[in-house]
Amino acid sequence: MSRHKKSRGLPPWLILLLLLIVGVVGYWSLRQGGGEASLRTTEELDPALYYDNANSLRGNTYKIDAEIDSSLGNSPSKGRLFSVVLKQAGKGGAPVVLPVLVPPVLGSLTIQKGQHYLMKVKVVEDGLLKVEEASKP
Repeated sequence: MSRHKKSRGLPPWLILLLLLIVGVVGYWSLRQGGGEASLRTTEELDPALYYDNANSLRGNTYKIDAEIDSSLGNSPSKGRLFSVVLKQAGKGGAPVVLPVLVPPVLGSLTIQKGQHYLMKVKVVEDGLLKVEEASKP
């Protein structure tokens, strides 16, 4: 009688196939949530600090969770200026309204009043918030 070989786990080709599937699913999920993933490590803007002295925050990058309030202006060279209301209320429950500049490089965004965005903003000269990234949650 011949002896049958005892199996010692999964065959190597099956392990390789499973690793490949996990890699493809991981890559796909990161591509789908790319906007939120890049904001994961970005600090949230503290409106109280911004209102106290926006120029002291110049050069820093923050994230905001906001709804578009109104359009304040448009310049072909500088971009579009909007007022936004943060989803997180300020002290005493008062709404927090901030100005954001959407540069021409983000011109493909069709921004309208009432839309909700997660934004990565940088504090530039005169305390203006310049949008670097924006995505709908």
